[in-house]
Amino acid sequence: MDRLAQSRRVDWGVILDGKMPAPKILDPRAPSPQLAKLVSAVMGSTSARAVDQVLRDAVELSRVVIQLERTAIFLVDEKNHAMVGTWGTDEHGRTVDEHHVMYAFGDGDRTVFDRAKSGWPWTVYDDCPLVTQLKNETRLVGESWVACTPIRGPHGPIGMLFNDTALSGAPLDEGKQARAAILCSLLGQALDRCRRHLFPTRSPRATAQHPVVRRVTDLLVGDPTLTCEDLAGRVHLSAGRLARTFKRETRISLVDHRNELRLARFIDRVDDQGCNLLEAALAAGFGSYAQFHRVFRARFGQAPRAYLANRTGKAWAPSRNESSGRPGTRRFGRRK
Repeated sequence: MDRLAQSRRVDWGVILDGKMPAPKILDPRAPSPQLAKLVSAVMGSTSARAVDQVLRDAVELSRVVIQLERTAIFLVDEKNHAMVGTWGTDEHGRTVDEHHVMYAFGDGDRTVFDRAKSGWPWTVYDDCPLVTQLKNETRLVGESWVACTPIRGPHGPIGMLFNDTALSGAPLDEGKQARAAILCSLLGQALDRCRRHLFPTRSPRATAQHPVVRRVTDLLVGDPTLTCEDLAGRVHLSAGRLARTFKRETRISLVDHRNELRLARFIDRVDDQGCNLLEAALAAGFGSYAQFHRVFRARFGQAPRAYLANRTGKAWAPSRNESSGRPGTRRFGRRK
């Protein structure tokens, strides 16, 4: 609670002196080793410092690789019912420290997370205040749309990635938002194993991960085509013992972790229209398109071509899933 007591409130009601905006929901239109390294970084050393570096890297990667104009990540502090700042982008497009700001976790945030559970990967609202966080003040720099993409792990909400185009005033690019949704999904899987380091209370020591985990992760980032047998040979263990050790130390199977890294590489290689799915899947390390299709569908609840087509403004025929609340429909939301 000490950290929150020292934080500056950036709730909309506080910024606008009690006047709450009434944003309207917008209608929908539609690895690079960098992302793979980001997803795997927390496997090497589990500490508050390592997790914070991953959050900063995620903000910068979302701008440099996905090319979102301005982004910020807030974490869910369930104990204090707050959304706590980490890193963001200022009015000049630079990455800045936003650990000193927070806002109350409200119904709007719960709604966005509930929508995500039902298959809406991100939410966007129009006519929202656009702000930049300075050392001692929050400055209003305009009013336009703001997108929020939940970061969720297997055990529940972790945070939100917010983005806008306050610098250029450009319209929403749904191809970029779809890629950001995949980034947040992968980030949620990685951070879920490090929840105790999201809000450290006593500057805990870094806990070095098992050397086998570090070695296997490094090998997979370098070559995601390696099989479990290949990896076992490289670390001089039987395949069975390697699988057991990896699962015990990371709480995720070696196969699932390898698939996470391959998906991370895929999102950096596929174009916004999803026209090069096969090429991107093979370059990411999948042995065949069928394997990639199976992994992607299991991870995101929808076939890759449909996932991207439904989010890039291309013509598509509505399916029964859209009226039943299943993955495949898009919803939009806000940043506080």
